Amino acid sequence: MGEQMKEQLLELLNRDPFVAFRVVMSSGHEHDVMDPNLVAVGESQINVYAPKSDRYVILRLNQIAAFHVAQSA
Repeated sequence: MGEQMKEQLLELLNRDPFVAFRVVMSSGHEHDVMDPNLVAVGESQINVYAPKSDRYVILRLNQIAAFHVAQSA
């Protein structure tokens, strides 16, 4: 399941034009991705960085439940 989420994540990150999305974890926590350049993708986890900050969150791919793409206005 982690590999499937990784493929889906890469598709979202490589969209042109990029569309912001939310990562929903199996725990219910949610993390917004507003810029594809603020995400580092590894083999089993991703790091999502906060804009203009040194803060980031580590998310395990096997704990991602869904991606929700932002709706156009």
